[in-house]
This record gives sequence, C-alpha cells and structure tokens, in this order.
Amino acid sequence: MPFMFDAFILAAGFGTRLRPLTHHRPKPLLPVCGVPMLAYTLALCHRHGLRDVVVNAHHLADQLRPWEGLHEGVRIMLSIEEPEILGTAGGLKQVAERLAPTFAVVNGDVLTDVDLQALRTAVPPGGGAMALRPRGADRYGVVAADATGTVVDLVDVAHGPPVGAVARDTHFTGVHALERSTLDLVPEGYACVVRTVYKALVPKRSVRALRHEGLWLDIGDPRAYHGANFAVLRGEVTPPLDPFARAAWSRSGPSTTGDASAVSTARIEGDAWIGAEVSLGAGTRIRDAIVGDGAHLSADTEIEQCIVWDGVDVPPGRYANAILYDGGVLHLD
Repeated sequence: MPFMFDAFILAAGFGTRLRPLTHHRPKPLLPVCGVPMLAYTLALCHRHGLRDVVVNAHHLADQLRPWEGLHEGVRIMLSIEEPEILGTAGGLKQVAERLAPTFAVVNGDVLTDVDLQALRTAVPPGGGAMALRPRGADRYGVVAADATGTVVDLVDVAHGPPVGAVARDTHFTGVHALERSTLDLVPEGYACVVRTVYKALVPKRSVRALRHEGLWLDIGDPRAYHGANFAVLRGEVTPPLDPFARAAWSRSGPSTTGDASAVSTARIEGDAWIGAEVSLGAGTRIRDAIVGDGAHLSADTEIEQCIVWDGVDVPPGRYANAILYDGGVLHLD
C-alpha cells in the first residue's frame, strides 16, 4: 500500500504580484538569504513531524521537478497540474486518494513558523482548522473566531453562529489543515478552497482557529520579498531553517563549510550573506546585501540593500535597494 502524504505545499501559482521575478522562477523557488522559499517550508514540515509532502506545480513546473525525492528531511511527491492550473482546492482534489486522513496545507509564498501538527490536531471530525494572524486584517480581509475558537466570519464568503465575543483583528494566513473527507465538497477542475470547502464548513461551526502570534511574512510582491530577505538577514525573525549555515560568508564571518576566499578582494560592511563559488572583482563593495551561490560581481561594483540571485552576472556599476535577478535589475525606489 502506498504511503499517505500528511502535508501539501501550494507551489503551482503564477506569482502575478511578484512579476517580473516570477517570469523566471516559480515563487516557491525565489531565494531568501540564498535559500529557496520551498526549503524553508519543507524544514517547517520536518520540524513538526510531517515527513511525506505533496508539492503541486504548474507555472514553470520543470524547475520544481528536481525537488521530487528527499529534501530537508522530508519525502516529496510532485503533483503536476496540466494542462490548466487547478486552484487551491482543485490541486488537493487531484491527489485526494494519496492524502492522509488529516493533512496540513501551506502556501508556498509565506515564511512562517506555524505549528502544523497543532493545526492537524485541532481539526474537528469532518472539518478543518485555520491559522489566523492578528495584525493585517484590514489588508487581507477579516477571518474571525468566536470565544470558543471557532471560525464564524470568513471575509464576505461565509458566516456561522457565534458563541460569545468575536475577535475581528485576525486574517487567514494561508496555512490550514483539513480532514480528507472535506474534499468531497470540491468540484472537478479549478476550485478555490475558501469558496468551496470553507464556505460549506463555516456555517456548520466545523472550522477551528489557531491564533498565530509568531513568524508570518508574506512574500507576495517585490517589496515584501525584499523586506523578508532583510528581516532574515538582520536576525529580526527566526525562520524554520538557518540560512547562515549555508553561506560561505555571513555577518558571523567565514563559514566552516564554504569557500570564502572570494571575499578577500572585496570590502564588506554591515550585514551580508554571501554564497559559495561567488566571484567578486577587485574593489567590489558590499553593504547590507545578499549574494547568491555562483554570482559574479564585476570589478569596482558597489551594491547596497540589494539581493543578488544565485548565478547572476552583475555588470559594473552602483546598485542600491534593488533585486538583481535572472532577467536583469529590478529597482525598488
């Protein structure tokens, strides 16, 4: 009998708000401090004992194929959605027979430390559980729970009868858990999990809430992506995976595992994450920046508050507050 998957990572989306970055890589493979977003999510699954994970793919799916197998201590099956993308519920429906009786779901474009096992445990019979975050409800839409911890207000989609006071300061994080039987509510083809499964469950008081006060960073647009990188670089947040252990040189100095010889020709100031096999030309100045594995900075180049993706060749010049990616330079000013 094939093993069952206890987590599902949403990685099929087009990343529209992240364009032009996502013209070149699917959003779960955008690096944060040199490490793809997907690796952080897999590390989160491993932390909470979820060792068999489905990752769905559609946009630039070929780039996700090498991730099938064992990564970050978890076993990955890739679910390709062809010819059309299936949405947040349709993707689950496609692999329903391979999912565990209760499974967790994580959006591929958030950096978080939500307790996935606690979410699974909170799922009531025939229902679901949502991680809700205080702060940001005005931006993302109110998803609120009552005094019993039951979701009773789902933006403008569904409402349930409340018991006691309702806290309206929270929004849905995109991290949740479901009982597999709830996928019977999903039609074939493209479908949204909120507008199918949760629309049916909330009026029945079948959705529990886990209020999450910890790490949650939305990587949904270039500014948010840039900000998340620097929040990690400066140590303002602690992600489920330590990216500094994978650097050749970081704010702590040379790594014991990587070759940091390239930095000897450069001037480095402030916080920095520099990957392996990086080539830095003479006179290069790096201040508060991230330089991915195999990147090349020409002589006398200066970068400040910049993210340089792995493998990118940076022409001579001065760059500030920018993302240097596979397709060129995205200035954020």
